Amino acid sequence: MSKIKKILHILIAILLASAAGGVVWYYTMINTPSSKVVLAAGKLPVGTVISTRDINEKEYPLTAIPADAIQSAQDVVGKTVVSGTLFPGDVLRKEHIASDTGSLKAVLNSLAPGRVAIDLPEDTATGLKGVTAGDLVNVYTEVTVAKDTTSVECVAAGAVILRTPSASSGDNSLSGPTSKGAYIIAIASEEAPRVSDGKVRGKKFSITVLPPKGGQ
Repeated sequence: MSKIKKILHILIAILLASAAGGVVWYYTMINTPSSKVVLAAGKLPVGTVISTRDINEKEYPLTAIPADAIQSAQDVVGKTVVSGTLFPGDVLRKEHIASDTGSLKAVLNSLAPGRVAIDLPEDTATGLKGVTAGDLVNVYTEVTVAKDTTSVECVAAGAVILRTPSASSGDNSLSGPTSKGAYIIAIASEEAPRVSDGKVRGKKFSITVLPPKGGQ
């Protein structure tokens, strides 16, 4: 019996200690100033136009909240992610988003600043299903080199893929499964006339994917 009593005494002591610790934690928490912050609910790439399903709100201690943290969902819904990919649980900061930017402009400024965006015909690179935003490609099409003479040439070198054809027009991400739609690429401004000329003339385009650092 004495052993049972000792075990009971130990269990009671543990329970009392746990209860006391819980009370201390509770009073510490209720007396610690806190505020809501906005968190990413999922992966939000650059160019994402934020909706209510993309974010959560959570109470954080004031001492753990960054100075530029966004603290209201109303301040982010409808705005665009412009600085770095956000991951689930990341606190949204003012530097991460911008208003009146538009998804495509945000992607262009992030992935290829100083270039211009242009779309390619829907039937371009139908077999390159692995191509995604940020990939570097060379763009080829048929150009006229003399009377009644044409040649296939590179009309845009080291172009940056901004968006691939998406299965859904409501898809806010940078890329989606290859289906209907156009490839949107970023090219040097001086290359735009040759690409546009090919589009106007109904020429077909082909792209080749370059190594990550743009080797030819």
